[in-house]
Amino acid sequence: MRKFINILKGNMSVIGLVLLMTVSFCYAMFQGGFVSWFIFYSFLPFSVYASILLFYPLHDFTLERKVNKRECQAGESVEIALTFTRKNRLPLLFMVVEEELPQQMEDRGFQRKIIIFPGFKRTFSMSYTLENLQRGEHSFQSIRFWIGDFLGLVEKEAIYSSPLKITVFPRYHELAYSDLDRVFNQGAVVSTKKTQREQSVVSGVREYQPGDQLSWINWKATARTSEIMTKEFEVQKNRDVFIMLDEKPSDLFEESIEMAASITHAMLKKGMEIGYVSMGAGLIIPAAAGNNQKRKILYRLVKEEQSVVNALNENVGKGILPANAAVIFIVSDLTLEKVDILSAFRPNQGLMLCVKKQADLTDEERLSSSTAVSRGIKVSFLEHGQLKSGRSGVMAK
Repeated sequence: MRKFINILKGNMSVIGLVLLMTVSFCYAMFQGGFVSWFIFYSFLPFSVYASILLFYPLHDFTLERKVNKRECQAGESVEIALTFTRKNRLPLLFMVVEEELPQQMEDRGFQRKIIIFPGFKRTFSMSYTLENLQRGEHSFQSIRFWIGDFLGLVEKEAIYSSPLKITVFPRYHELAYSDLDRVFNQGAVVSTKKTQREQSVVSGVREYQPGDQLSWINWKATARTSEIMTKEFEVQKNRDVFIMLDEKPSDLFEESIEMAASITHAMLKKGMEIGYVSMGAGLIIPAAAGNNQKRKILYRLVKEEQSVVNALNENVGKGILPANAAVIFIVSDLTLEKVDILSAFRPNQGLMLCVKKQADLTDEERLSSSTAVSRGIKVSFLEHGQLKSGRSGVMAK
């Protein structure tokens, strides 16, 4: 009995269509007259069209998906275009297309259900824009669409697999030369100004950047290009620098990610060699320079998630990092536990960079800050809001 009921549910549209045609025909036969036959013949085209849709081959559709970019920064938009091609010109009243979005997008309220009107077209397309994308890897798997008749008697649905992955890298902001110098003042981690002042080998020229010294200006290149050009030096670093991110759950976690990306971009742009330590994944990216290293670190930041577990063995981390390496620990708040973690990695060679106002610190955080300083760890504060506005008032202890 249950099987019979399931068969009926799956064929309700067919049963309903046949029933309506039978009723209208019987009414015309027994009632007779112009009105009854007019009703029958008026309903006949709709019933014939619905009957054709019952056997319409949706599997003959071919679907092509195009995206204007597969990689972008957080907050940017991506446009996706879908092109449908079919083998015949049977008029389609409408088609509803729905992109099956990744779970994280559905949780944020994204809805991509669009109705289009193909008519007699064999090839038709549609497009939509995903706005304000969040950091992460977004995987799209399939596209669902369905068609129907005028009266809603028949509805056919198909799902096409069309895998697509969009990688959204964290945003990073330009840090001025003076900001980096203030972050790493007193030579606690690395002295960027001293490093660049000691260069003796010129490798090329580049455009002037705020913070460059007047003695670095290449006057010949400036006269030739009509723009201020400065000398580019081969970089000789004092020591390797590793960035470590606090992955404990926090409302400022995304701000910490952007801070890590901004520091990475700024230091690599200055020619330094930096590495990355992932506490959640227990992964260490060796220190290196160049765009390839920047991509490695930013891609790791794409995957970072909040976690209460420190998967990185402190003893292993201490053994793997170079002996003269310094560690920058980016945190959303200050605790004695985090001070202990950084102390275990690099006593007297560590920096805690906090992404909140120093004035907003609690008594516990002030105690943690004092403890860090007493252990030879430098503590600096760099607010995320100042990065967004292009200002970077850095305070350090």
